[in-house]
Amino acid sequence: MGLNTEASAALVFLVLYTILFAFMLYGYATRRLGFRSRYSVILFHVTIRLASQATGLAFGVVGYANTSLLVAYFILGGKFYFYFSCFVFRELTCAFFFFLI
Repeated sequence: MGLNTEASAALVFLVLYTILFAFMLYGYATRRLGFRSRYSVILFHVTIRLASQATGLAFGVVGYANTSLLVAYFILGGKFYFYFSCFVFRELTCAFFFFLI
């Protein structure tokens, strides 16, 4: 039950997403970021990815003894791509209609 290569890769990204999450929370705490902005979508994205990386790390440590962690990792990863593509579509359509006016 040691830290193999899959778990160490998940740990690196977990640390990076945790740092980004802390910076975003600091921005909201100091009111530099508003809740009705695109940064809220980014915060939601980072929260989902943080949970996904945590389950990936747990699966990397435990291995195939607990396959429900693998299922949770796949579901959270899929949610990330769904929300990210919805966000990009919204931003592109807003930019397109802005140039039409």
